Amino acid sequence: MATITCTPTSPHAVVDFCRIDVTGADQNDAGAYTTVAYPTMPELRYYLKFTESVEKGRSYVFGVGETGAHAFNNYVFPDPGTYVVTLHNAATNAQVATLTVTVR
Repeated sequence: MATITCTPTSPHAVVDFCRIDVTGADQNDAGAYTTVAYPTMPELRYYLKFTESVEKGRSYVFGVGETGAHAFNNYVFPDPGTYVVTLHNAATNAQVATLTVTVR
């Protein structure tokens, strides 16, 4: 199951740099590998959406590593408030994971 974390968990100011980590995301739709040791389905692609009543930002589209992880270093939230960070499947826009972050 995919998860999103933010370090620090609640930024103290809008100028604080945060690290947003995605972990446990699926690399592809197929859990099985063929006899030639490569996935039978193409790689899944994702994006993060940052919402505070309206969308305030969106990440680039990315794939995850073998462990299902991807990191965004030095993200700065645009203003104080309570944000919902959502991980979306880029092909379907389906929501995969969410995190709430309060920025003071």
